[in-house]
Amino acid sequence: MNNDKSKAMRRLSNALNANDMESAKKIIENDVKRYLSKYEYYFYLGLISGDYKEKLKYYDKSVKANPEFPDAYINRGLVKNELQDYEGSIEDYDQALKLDPKCSLAYNNRGYTKYKKGDYEGALADYNKAILLNPKLNIALDNKAKLLSEVCLKDDEEFSAKFYLSVGIQEINKGNLLEGIKNLDESLKHNDKSEIVYFYKAAAYHNLNNVTLAYENYTKAIELNKNMVDAYYNRGQLIMKDNPKQALDDFVKAVVLDSKFIDAYYAIAAVQKSLGHYEDAIKNLDKILEFEPMAVNAKALKKLIQTKYLK
Repeated sequence: MNNDKSKAMRRLSNALNANDMESAKKIIENDVKRYLSKYEYYFYLGLISGDYKEKLKYYDKSVKANPEFPDAYINRGLVKNELQDYEGSIEDYDQALKLDPKCSLAYNNRGYTKYKKGDYEGALADYNKAILLNPKLNIALDNKAKLLSEVCLKDDEEFSAKFYLSVGIQEINKGNLLEGIKNLDESLKHNDKSEIVYFYKAAAYHNLNNVTLAYENYTKAIELNKNMVDAYYNRGQLIMKDNPKQALDDFVKAVVLDSKFIDAYYAIAAVQKSLGHYEDAIKNLDKILEFEPMAVNAKALKKLIQTKYLK
């Protein structure tokens, strides 16, 4: 049954992508309807209809059948926008965003409706939110560019800083470390007081084995936010081999800020073992075992210290 449904939905998707609404309608009625809930059925009928008033009727039915379905509000908002019911359109996007606060498309569409009704500041704010949620949402990027070319508005410096930060993090997470650093440097041009930017720059340099620049950026992040637990921990990891005493200070600071930071306790114990402070190491491993009695690494290190160094 599931395989049949998947095949039918693929056929429907292909027809929709080809803009073949006649075929899509036949597939919905003959093949897909049996698998759909009522709200999905009305949603697809609205999607394939070529008449705005008919679309509105179907999306109304979809919303009534399932008031928790954000896509129906988004599509109904589009229809209301075309019918120049701008307030109604914005209300639908507001509802969609209540249901899905991270929906970049809803922000973009609401921005476009605000643009149509002359609320240019509101439109820019919504385009910016859409882009921050999805930096590669081309429709939002294009809409924003069009708005700024037509209306004399100054873009928000805070947006620019967040945008480049978002892109930088995405590139780093994909393994494009140098490209990520490049975008983080752009972010710093708009806000050089962001500990998050320095932290991600440090993490990128850390992965590139550039100890000097990684240390410099972890330190800058800590200077801007004395409570940045992960920056202390990562800096400690960075210098643990060459400067164990300073690393120990960083790990201790991390557990002072987060008393249940198990990885930091383990790092403390490892450094203490390397320095010959075996009893202190055991105490920190016991703290880990209080939180996680089955912690394998802590058990193994404790056994090693007890059998090899504390006979």
